Amino acid sequence: MPPKCRGGPVFPPANNHDMLKLESFVFNLFSENTYVLYDDTLECVIIDPGCSTAAEEDRLFTFIDSHRLKPLMVINTHGHIDHIVGNTAVNKRYGIKVAAHPDVKNDFLHSLHQVALFDLPFAADCDLPDVDLEDGEVIKVGESTLEVISTPGHAEGSISLYAEIEGWVFTGDALFCRSIGRTDFPGGSFEVLRQSIKERLFRLPDDTEVYSGHGESTTIFDEQRYNMFLG
Repeated sequence: MPPKCRGGPVFPPANNHDMLKLESFVFNLFSENTYVLYDDTLECVIIDPGCSTAAEEDRLFTFIDSHRLKPLMVINTHGHIDHIVGNTAVNKRYGIKVAAHPDVKNDFLHSLHQVALFDLPFAADCDLPDVDLEDGEVIKVGESTLEVISTPGHAEGSISLYAEIEGWVFTGDALFCRSIGRTDFPGGSFEVLRQSIKERLFRLPDDTEVYSGHGESTTIFDEQRYNMFLG
């Protein structure tokens, strides 16, 4: 029997002052995972803000403000509505830019259609991203870094974010614990997604912790061994 998924974030020991820290939230009707990454400089980035109600926004903002964090940017792993719906609220609160791969623009433009498609109880007024992120680009978060890894297949412009020192990768909806992202939406492709995972993500160290856009965490080793979609 394959081992169970991790069940949540694994935090670095408190004495690792040069490492990123992580806080996760589960938001909206799709149980989407939003992540806040920060280090001892208190600079932070917000990955995929999915907060869709005032109560969810308050949870995110209370954490950021109570820890006196200094948001640098929003990073969207892709442009589906459950991952971008909180962009506007975060921008209004902190005045920060949204960064994503340039190929996400079609999904951003179709966000109102996505709201209607899924009968979501919130309005989508997400502007196009302000900053384009290309494969291999390095994002600085205080004294820490995130590397952009292009992982298309679930959606156009899907990216993952690799924190090498911490041994973490944030995969959006590309790779899940024992599963992979849907490929039946416009811009999706099973073969492209499978190639992204095998050629980009599976080249990371085996013990890399995988933090997905939905569900529990896992590791690269476990997904190489037990993910039936990738055999």
